[in-house]
Amino acid sequence: MIGKPIYARDGTLLHDGKYGIFPFVKKQMTKKKSKNKEAGTLETKAVQNVNKDDIREMLMEHIIPAIHQQWPESVPKNVKIQWDNARPHQIPKDEECIATCHANGLNIEMVYQPAQSPDLNVLNLGLFKAIQSLQYQSFPTTLDDLIKEVINAYNAFEAKANKYIWLTLQSVMIKVLEKQGGNNFSPPHMKKKKIDKLGVLPKHLHVPRQLIHQAVNYLDTMFIPTTNAVDDQQMEVDAD
Repeated sequence: MIGKPIYARDGTLLHDGKYGIFPFVKKQMTKKKSKNKEAGTLETKAVQNVNKDDIREMLMEHIIPAIHQQWPESVPKNVKIQWDNARPHQIPKDEECIATCHANGLNIEMVYQPAQSPDLNVLNLGLFKAIQSLQYQSFPTTLDDLIKEVINAYNAFEAKANKYIWLTLQSVMIKVLEKQGGNNFSPPHMKKKKIDKLGVLPKHLHVPRQLIHQAVNYLDTMFIPTTNAVDDQQMEVDAD
C-alpha cells in the first residue's frame, strides 16, 4: 500500500507514502506431528482464494486504519483508494465501512483503476519491481521467511523512488490521451534522477491544452449518437 509522498510547502517530507504491507495469510495449528513441527504448532498458511469478505477484512483491519493513523494533520483529508478490477475487489457499502471511511475528519473514497490499463496502476510502475529485485537476493525456505524478506524489501523502498513513480504515472496518463485511450505504448523515460540532481524535477507534468481538446473531441465522436441512431430510437418509441 503506497500513496504519493506528501511534502510541506518548504519541501519538508511529511510522509513518505508508505502505509504498510499486509499479507493475506492465516495462522492454524498443525494436526499431525512431523520431523519439523510438533502437533499443535501454529503455522502460517497463505489464503489461496481471496474473496470479497477477505478484501473487506483487509480494508477494515489494516488499510483504512493505517491511513487514519499516518495521514498528516496539516494536509487536506480527501483520500482516494484506487484498486484494480479483480472480481473480489468489491467496494463495501455497509454502514460500518462508510462510517470508518469518514472517521477522524477523513473523506476516504474508493475508485477503480480503468479496465485494461495496467500502466495506470502505480504499484506496477516501480514498487513491485523494487520489491522483487531485493527479495530475489534472499533464499527463503518457508512462508514466514518469504514474508519477512518481502517486508524488508518494502521497508527499503525509498521515498525518492516513490516520488519518481508518481511522476511516471502522470507521464503515462499523457500517453493514454495521445493514444486516445489505448495502451499500445511503453512508459516514457524522463531521466528523473538526473533532473532531480539538477534541482529542476517538476511536481506535476504539463498537459498541452491542444491534447486535452483532441481527447474531448474524440470522446464526443464516440458517445454522441448519430442522426440515424436517434431516428431509429424515435421510431421504436413511436411504435410502442
